[in-house]
Amino acid sequence: MHEFKKLFLFLILFFGISGPINAADEGQLRFGIDFGFAPVDLEAEKTAQEIANASGSTVTVAYDTGSFVGRIFAEYGLSQNFDLEFGIFSTSDATATYTLDGASASESYNADGVDISFNVSGSDGFFGKVGMHSSTVNGSASIIIGGTTYSVTASREGSGPLFGAGWQDDDVRYSFTHYIDVGDTTDYSMFSVGWLF
Repeated sequence: MHEFKKLFLFLILFFGISGPINAADEGQLRFGIDFGFAPVDLEAEKTAQEIANASGSTVTVAYDTGSFVGRIFAEYGLSQNFDLEFGIFSTSDATATYTLDGASASESYNADGVDISFNVSGSDGFFGKVGMHSSTVNGSASIIIGGTTYSVTASREGSGPLFGAGWQDDDVRYSFTHYIDVGDTTDYSMFSVGWLF
């Protein structure tokens, strides 16, 4: 992951310096921000049943069905219809809380990472993208028994491909991006609205 981040920073600096010089010939360097939502399946109902089977108690569960995602990015125009894009993303927590007689437990997950992609766009505003990401999934769990809380945290890193598509109208774009093997753990599908500056 460190190697990927070094490449990412190098490319940002390179295009940041060379962009204004070559803008007339190769396009321009632009920055943007995405806000979106990623559906998440915590398999909380299955976990609740496993807890109930192991404890012999009735278990109730409340859980999130997705995470909010924020992403900042830089886009460099290689040609009129071909861009190189770099991004940094982070998600909010997706949490499940389990309650049973005399105890409660919760689990929570979020993800963050960097990505790079090649984007191809048409004159009608539609575009497609394909690339790679390097990411981390962070997890935490806690259980409360008799007023005492026991907690544990863990994280896992990984990398994988990404692909997506969308539509851009002036400086606003609507997109779908699918990240495979986020944190070497799960896939994320991000639906977002973005603004370019």
